[in-house]
Amino acid sequence: MTRTKLYCLLTFFLVATVPWLFTKSHPVQIFGFPPWAFYSFCTTILYAVIVAVCLRRYWSVSAKDDDEEES
Repeated sequence: MTRTKLYCLLTFFLVATVPWLFTKSHPVQIFGFPPWAFYSFCTTILYAVIVAVCLRRYWSVSAKDDDEEES
């Protein structure tokens, strides 16, 4: 995976952590959180897992110099 694809993937998942879909307030609570906060909490945990996996698998891709990537 190239560095650009890796950054695009991580940016996509970071944007997905923002609760865009919750524009109305709901009286329902999930474990004491409003639905938007619960969504944000869960997706933040998922994002942390994705970043950890990407760092483990693609650290060498991210650490390369720009000159090496063009080859």
